[in-house]
Amino acid sequence: MGVDHNPHIGYHIGDSPLGRLLIAATSKGLCSLMWGDRDRELLEELAARFRRRTLRRGLEKPQRWFEPVNRFLEGEPVDLSFPLDPGGTPFQQTAWRRLQEIPPGRTLTYAGLAKALGNPGGVRAVAGACAANPVALVIPCHRVIRSDGGLGGYRWGLQRKQRLLNLEASMAANGHWKLTAPAGAERAEAALRHPHPEHSPWQESGNP
Repeated sequence: MGVDHNPHIGYHIGDSPLGRLLIAATSKGLCSLMWGDRDRELLEELAARFRRRTLRRGLEKPQRWFEPVNRFLEGEPVDLSFPLDPGGTPFQQTAWRRLQEIPPGRTLTYAGLAKALGNPGGVRAVAGACAANPVALVIPCHRVIRSDGGLGGYRWGLQRKQRLLNLEASMAANGHWKLTAPAGAERAEAALRHPHPEHSPWQESGNP
């Protein structure tokens, strides 16, 4: 990543079908998308995540972000391929890219995602990367579940996770994914069928 010479993060909070929605962006792209019940709690979480950045109320053309997200949550096949700037460690960034390759309406297990990343023993590290994801929905950590079929965790609440999975399953069943299915989705499925080791700069013990 290059150096961002604009240290500010702009943010806007509004309503959504899943509660209050905070969207924040740097000059490079979307850095946070999260739901909550109270605006103050959302701001505190944003500030804790980006301690070294200056937060500034307001986004240029906030509907650029809010409108497609809310249309998606209402069941429309909207393209959510926003430019992203979520930060994170090298391992987290790799895991988040893999998450974007899971087709809408489908799920992977934490163990399956670890295999796709070339580290079958790294289930806890994968779960930590999912928990650290600051960009809900667009980086779809909600599509990762436990091996026994349980939902696992979700930092914005298991009820929201279940609603997202139900919504996407319904839309996939109706064939509405021409715009939103990621172009690289097949790569994740192939990686699960034929996992291969990847050289990674991270060590599992050094990640959440």
